[in-house]
Amino acid sequence: MKVYKRMSIILSMGIMMIGMLTFYISSGMGYPVSGATTIEVKEPTVTPVPVPVTPTPTPTPVPNVLLEEAYPEIHDLIKSYYDAKLECNKESFRNLVTDISYIDMDKIQATTSAITAFTDITCYTKKGFGEIDLVCYVKYYMDIVTIDTPVLSLDELLIQYDEMGDPLIFMGELQGSTHDELLKLREDSDVANLVKSTKEEINRSLANDEDLRSFWQRNLNDEPEQISETSAHMGPRDLPPEEMEAELARIASETQAKAVPQ
Repeated sequence: MKVYKRMSIILSMGIMMIGMLTFYISSGMGYPVSGATTIEVKEPTVTPVPVPVTPTPTPTPVPNVLLEEAYPEIHDLIKSYYDAKLECNKESFRNLVTDISYIDMDKIQATTSAITAFTDITCYTKKGFGEIDLVCYVKYYMDIVTIDTPVLSLDELLIQYDEMGDPLIFMGELQGSTHDELLKLREDSDVANLVKSTKEEINRSLANDEDLRSFWQRNLNDEPEQISETSAHMGPRDLPPEEMEAELARIASETQAKAVPQ
């Protein structure tokens, strides 16, 4: 019995030693493993991909083209302005212009005394500069007493919107830079073509109507309005008197030549 008991104790202790040894090996405590390799984990190398930079596009300038009857409110303003000229009442201009003090009633009465109506008003507009919002080239006909042929004319009126957003015909002093830019507009091909076609039609009318030609000659001494004033007349009366006289003489000569039998 004693022998078995001792053997049992020794066997139990052997089993315990084997278990402890297994625990130490599995836990790595006190028993380095020969030939073990340490693996170093590195962060992956990421090659940055260049992002293409999209250049900011340069805004394309909006062309300042001549527009026909693009603003109904401008047409209504212009029509009221010419109606006021026929009324010859200064108060009629009060809500139509920026500064009524620039209205010269003596001049208006003198230039409209023979006119019975302004008809077929057509407004052509371009964007303005500085204090001028729009430039309006007004093509219209005038019915003249004792003359059968309506008189075609072309005026330049400057438009400025007030703080309420209502258009008014500008009357006042222009800044020098604004004045220069407005003069350049006349050189634009669309404006130049409008002036040219208007002059050609006027010349045809002068050649075909002697009374109209006489009326035109009587008004040659009137000074054309300047762009820095209320409006600038763009018709043939913008020509210097000597050039206009030569033009009228040429028209009269051509008319007489056509009248001579071949």
